[in-house]
Amino acid sequence: MDNLIISADDYGYAPAYDQGILEAARAGAVDAVSIMVGRGPIDAASLLATGVELGIHLELARGSSRADAERQLQEFESALGRPPAFLDGHHHCHAAPGIAGVIGQLAAEHRLIARSVDGSHRRLLRRLGVPTPELLVGRLREDEPAMPPELESVMTGEGPPAAGVVEWMVHPGHTDRATGSAYDAGREQDLRLLLDLLDAGPLRSLRSTHASALAA
Repeated sequence: MDNLIISADDYGYAPAYDQGILEAARAGAVDAVSIMVGRGPIDAASLLATGVELGIHLELARGSSRADAERQLQEFESALGRPPAFLDGHHHCHAAPGIAGVIGQLAAEHRLIARSVDGSHRRLLRRLGVPTPELLVGRLREDEPAMPPELESVMTGEGPPAAGVVEWMVHPGHTDRATGSAYDAGREQDLRLLLDLLDAGPLRSLRSTHASALAA
């Protein structure tokens, strides 16, 4: 593993989740934060003050068009005063059949790094000239291990690390059952794990941002 990018998703989802992400960012427990821009006003100032790398977390329903993604990019720049450093999608919507190529082309035109969710998506992005990590790890469900096996092996020295740039997708936050999120309790688990790992030498020495690891 050449570099590890710890990316916190879902800033802008709910205030309790945002507070957990801010806590992780202020502690230096994450390298990047991806922001939702369509759920109402966001506390951009607090996030900018952390100095963490910022990207866009697209929300695209079935049948969404390029115009929907373009609008969210414009809203990001309006709220943050800068373009995003990278692009990904809620529930991997940016990689869905029928729109993955459109979003990949959009990323290429805006010179954005993009998250790839599997080998096929990675090959598509690279054909379009879009930089993307070699591997994505992390969970989408609370019944999966909070610590990815690929990183656990690095911590214990029991297995060879994955090659290239690895992105670890995390969802730190504080619980808020009113959101209806199926990943509500998992956010507290992710936050505690990230804070516990702050002094983990094998991982800390690999930490990077999208721009540092992947920008041409």
